[in-house]
Amino acid sequence: MSQQELIKLGVLLTKLLAALLLAVFGRYIGKKAKWVALGTSILSLGLFLAYIPTLKAGLNIPFEIEYLPTLGIKLSLNIDWLSFPFLLTEEFVTIFAMVYSLDYLKNGNRDHFFYALLLVFSAGMSGTTMANDIFLFYFFWELMLIASTLLLVNWGESEKRGAIALKYFIITHLGSLLVLVAFIMIYTQSGVDHFTSLQAALQTIPEKIPLIGSLFLIGFGVKMALVPFHIWLPDTHSEAPMPVTIMLAAAMLSMGTYGILRFPMSFLSMEQMAVFSLPMMIAGVVSEIYGAIMALVETDIKRIIAYSSVSQMGYILFGLGTMTYSGIVGSTLHVIYHAIVKALLFCCVGWIIKATGKRDINMINGLGKKMPLLSACTVLGALAIAGVPSLALFNSEWLIFSSGFQTPYLALAILEVLGSLLTVVYILRFVGQCFFTSGEVSKVNPVPLSIKIATVSLSGLTIVAGFFPKPLFDYVVNELPLILGGGW
Repeated sequence: MSQQELIKLGVLLTKLLAALLLAVFGRYIGKKAKWVALGTSILSLGLFLAYIPTLKAGLNIPFEIEYLPTLGIKLSLNIDWLSFPFLLTEEFVTIFAMVYSLDYLKNGNRDHFFYALLLVFSAGMSGTTMANDIFLFYFFWELMLIASTLLLVNWGESEKRGAIALKYFIITHLGSLLVLVAFIMIYTQSGVDHFTSLQAALQTIPEKIPLIGSLFLIGFGVKMALVPFHIWLPDTHSEAPMPVTIMLAAAMLSMGTYGILRFPMSFLSMEQMAVFSLPMMIAGVVSEIYGAIMALVETDIKRIIAYSSVSQMGYILFGLGTMTYSGIVGSTLHVIYHAIVKALLFCCVGWIIKATGKRDINMINGLGKKMPLLSACTVLGALAIAGVPSLALFNSEWLIFSSGFQTPYLALAILEVLGSLLTVVYILRFVGQCFFTSGEVSKVNPVPLSIKIATVSLSGLTIVAGFFPKPLFDYVVNELPLILGGGW
């Protein structure tokens, strides 16, 4: 087995084997379970980063094994420039979620299962981005749903966690089934499940392209929590324990974007995707504005940031819908930057909740004087999500906004830009009420060091990503030859 194959397997197997170890022997490992989980996540990231020179050298070779040859099913793993930004995002988010969780749980007798499921959740996302055939893709796609649902059921923050988990599972699984139907339609035409074969097979049934493309876009749109498929997100994000919320908002939502890029936008040419351009742009603007309005009227601080995700996914879909160089690059960069900033904002919200014991924005005020470090981190996150220059999201928003004016739909482009003003309004309301209104919170509880470390680290990453966008930009543009026929 080559070094390339070992690295690809290692990214997945380190997490899955560690999860199995924690599940079986966790009660003997005890408090060290969290360090095993964190160490495993760092090792997985290290293996992934070690693969970058292979990508740069153009020596990438998929790992493949025969599974069911008579059915044309061959299991295949690969890391290419299209999967690169999404795998990078997921690996980093997992580490920050693990750091946040170090002192989050109360040392219960089931903590090892929590960390095991976090690793399985992360492995599901890694496997989804590395899968090179529909069998593995769908397996890992469902694995991340099952793991996140179990985390929600067992460690949700209220008595409603069972009902909320069921709602989350049913709605997102319905989206998965739409994707599965599209897979089956193409598979029956080709007789094999490898991505490259599916692409060729789809071109032999041009009359079914509108239906298959629609199934993909709606199915992956559910995972992105785009309006009107967003109804699972606010309850799920507000109910989940904060480390899980961070992974849901900062990593799992990006899987929907990856699905759109990997399938309809990779399988179809620019001309074939053109029919979907306007609907995608409209849906993007609607999600952006609706999510921002709901964040503006919401009073639960965790749900405010959750609705913000609905809005930010609208930016991404709009950019993809323009089908321009700047729109696609900007949307992919937005996935990474959104992950950083959204993880930061949820860390700040978790810090607030731990310190005050409150989630109602009307009951939280005066934190600016008592908690200057938290105040600085939250203001930084707020400025970033508002698109202030020199911070992470400005670079991707600039590309997305400019892409709209490269299309014939100038009215939508203008709405997209004007809609971003709502982001400024809801995030200023959040920061102003919690930190700069008169009065003080009656009591501020001590906050675990791990929460502070994760928050401050993400603050630094937000600044670095904003001031030095070139490395990520140079990596992301390598995905362009892999989509829409490579006609750039």
